[in-house]
Amino acid sequence: MIAALYLPVGFYYGSPNVAVISAVAETDFDEMTEFCSQLPIYFYFIPLLLILFFIILFKKFPFPKISNRYLIIFVLGLCCYKPIKIIAQYQPNNFNSIIYSFLSNIKYPILEFCIGFYESGKLYITEKQQQLKQIEQTNSIPIISVNPKHKTYVIIIGESVRKDYMSAYGFKYDNTPFARTQASVIWDGLIAPAPNTQSSIPHLISQSIFSNDKEVSAQLNNNIVSIANDAEFETYWLSNQGKLGTIEITVPRIAAYAKHSFYTKKGEYNGKSSKGKHDTLLLPELDNILLKGDNKPKLIVMHLIGSHSNFCKRLEFKVQFDLNNKNISCYVSTIKETDDLIAQTIDKLEKYKQDYSVVYFADHGLAHTDQHNDLRHNSDYQESYRVPFIFFDSDKSPQQKINKQISGFQLVYLLSNWMGIKLDIKHDYMQNDLSLIPEQQNIKVKDWNNNKLHQFNKLKKDPNPFN
Repeated sequence: MIAALYLPVGFYYGSPNVAVISAVAETDFDEMTEFCSQLPIYFYFIPLLLILFFIILFKKFPFPKISNRYLIIFVLGLCCYKPIKIIAQYQPNNFNSIIYSFLSNIKYPILEFCIGFYESGKLYITEKQQQLKQIEQTNSIPIISVNPKHKTYVIIIGESVRKDYMSAYGFKYDNTPFARTQASVIWDGLIAPAPNTQSSIPHLISQSIFSNDKEVSAQLNNNIVSIANDAEFETYWLSNQGKLGTIEITVPRIAAYAKHSFYTKKGEYNGKSSKGKHDTLLLPELDNILLKGDNKPKLIVMHLIGSHSNFCKRLEFKVQFDLNNKNISCYVSTIKETDDLIAQTIDKLEKYKQDYSVVYFADHGLAHTDQHNDLRHNSDYQESYRVPFIFFDSDKSPQQKINKQISGFQLVYLLSNWMGIKLDIKHDYMQNDLSLIPEQQNIKVKDWNNNKLHQFNKLKKDPNPFN
C-alpha cells in the first residue's frame, strides 16, 4: 500500500533515493502543490485502485501454501546468491556488516524498497550534518589586502571537457566560436589534479596539503568561497549538479560556504529528477543576482553538468556536429552548448552594466574507449587531465594566448590573486600576474582510487582521432 502511494513520485524520481528524501525534508508547501498540480489526473486514481485491489486480493484469496521443499530451496538460493557472493568477495569483518551487506544486496522488491528508504535517509542526514560541521570551520589563510580590479567575478566550472575537443584549442570543428574569438586569455596547459569531479574540484578551488611527495589532501575550509567571504565579497553558488547523493559529497560541502546557493536539483546529479534540467536553468537565477545591484564585490560560481556522460542526454538542443559517431557528435555538441552558455552569461553581465571578469575551466577530461566510439573517465591517460582555462574581461583587452603547463593544485591561490585578494602565501600563483607565472615541471596528479600522486608526464597519451 505504501509502495502504491509512492507510485507518482517513483514515476518521476525512480526508486527511493536521496533526491526523494531531500525533497520530502526540504520541499515547502508551494513546491509540493506545484508538484501535485503537474501530475496527470490518473496518477490520483491509480494508487487508490491499486490499494483497493490489494485489499480485495488479500481478503478473498488465502496466501498460497507451497509444500515443495525443493522449489522453496531453489527460490531461496536464487534470492540469496548475489548477497552471499558479495559477502564472500568483500569479507565483512563483523556480524552487523554481514547482515547489512546481505540485506542491501538481496534483489527482492519489498526489501529493496525499504532498504532504499533507509539508506537514502541515513545518507541525507549524514551529509547535512557534515555540511553544517564543515561551514563552522572558516578560512585560516591570512589575507594581506583586498583590491579587486572588477566588481563581479564569475567562475564557471565545466564538466568532463578535454581541451583538444575545443576549437579554441585548435579542434577543427568550430564548437567554441565565442571563446575562440572573445576570450581575453586562452591558457593552454592547465593540468587538472584528478580525473573525476569529486577528487578534482576540491583541489582546484581549495588549498591542497601535501603530506609527502606521494599523498595530498584538500583543506576544504580554505576554499575560494570562504576566502571571498573573508574578503567581504558577496558569494553565490549556482549548481546544475546534485546537492546530495551517493557521489555528491565533497563539492556541496564547499558550496555550503556560499552566502547564497541555488540548485536545480536537490538529490542525485544524474537521477530521473535531472531529466530536462539543462545548464541554462542557471541563467534566470543569475538574472536575479544581477538585478540586486548592490555595491559589494561579488563572486558567483556556476557549476555545470556540461558534457557529463551520457552526452546525448545532456543536450538541450539538436546535435550540431556530425562526426560519423553518435556519442562523439553529442560530446562535441555539448561543448558548443557550454560555449553558448558562457556567451549568454556575459550578455547578462553586460546587460546589467557589470564590471566583470569571468574564468572558465573544466574539472577533468576524458579518454577514448570502445575503439574511439565513446569517452569515459580513465586515470591512465594524460588527456583525462588536460582541461581548458579561459578568461573573459569587461575591458575587452586584446586576446592573449599563454602556452605554459601548470598544475591545478593550489589553483585557489591563482583565483584569489585574480580577484585582487592577496594571501599571506608564497607561491608563483600568488606572486605573479597571469602572464608571468612560470611553467611548472614534474607535475603530479591523482588517480581516482586514492590520494596517491603520480607523474603526469609518465601517463599514456590518447590523441584525438577526430581532429
